[in-house]
Amino acid sequence: MPARIPPELTGRLAGIPGLLCRPGEPLSRFSTLKIGGPAELLVEVASERALARLVREAAAAGLALHIAGLGSNVLYPDEGLCGVVARLSGGFRRVRIRGQRLSAGAAAVLGQVARRAARAGLAGLEALSGFPSTVGGAVFMNAGSYGTEMRDVVRSVRLVERDGRRRRVTMAELAPAYRRTALADSGAIVTRALFELAPGDPATLSARIEELNARRWAALPSGQPNVGSIFKNPPGDHAGRLIEACGLKGAAHGAAQISAKHANVIVNRGGARAADVLALMRRAHDEVAARFGVRLEPEVLLLGGLGALWRQGPDAGSAG
Repeated sequence: MPARIPPELTGRLAGIPGLLCRPGEPLSRFSTLKIGGPAELLVEVASERALARLVREAAAAGLALHIAGLGSNVLYPDEGLCGVVARLSGGFRRVRIRGQRLSAGAAAVLGQVARRAARAGLAGLEALSGFPSTVGGAVFMNAGSYGTEMRDVVRSVRLVERDGRRRRVTMAELAPAYRRTALADSGAIVTRALFELAPGDPATLSARIEELNARRWAALPSGQPNVGSIFKNPPGDHAGRLIEACGLKGAAHGAAQISAKHANVIVNRGGARAADVLALMRRAHDEVAARFGVRLEPEVLLLGGLGALWRQGPDAGSAG
């Protein structure tokens, strides 16, 4: 991966309050699939003001700027990422409750936010409590589980635009759809979300969270790195059912394997590469398309050059 960030820019960023620069940090450390080469420059960001400054500096230098959360829905390339990878921390983890409204920073873990809401007697987040994401990542993709989506509970969102401007928008303005919002096109960065919740009994809500999480984890492979669902469910069907019907449970490429427990999950058996995962995704996609006429769409975010490789077609899985 060729270096593109001049040392003087790294030094300038390191001098900005609220930014901590770490060149060459392995992205596999920030992926639940444990795959990914080095970030040219990883920057820990502790405040919205620091983030706005980082965005402006990166734009002025013509550098790509990626946002990393829990890494539970992304595939990083084996060669790593050029440019800046920002991880939100510090003030972005704060959660505040006022009446039936809960405000959470983008780096707050959604499951922890749901449990805090339950303890405070606020209902609405129970079904999302097992979704392995930060609040920011969940807003970005309009995460959903057991019939509840982020658009059902989020009232408004604070953003930092790619020119450094800061503003607040309603969730409706983000045009939320199935596993998608307009943020995928605008590139704006979520910094905080305001949830509108309902009153409930803390013990009942906590018990519901435990019940749903037990059901969720029983259906997924445990003890093996993965990113959950690889493909979006097509209308009226389930990607896992279609892949399983093609006899692909347990199919492997390198150290990556389609889970024998859930066909819409790919696991890392140890030492898997992004190219291995992409090859399995291509095989599942093509066999489902040939047998059922359904073209599965990735739910996992393919970063770096992986998205282009996927769009190239059948030979993409062998790249890398």
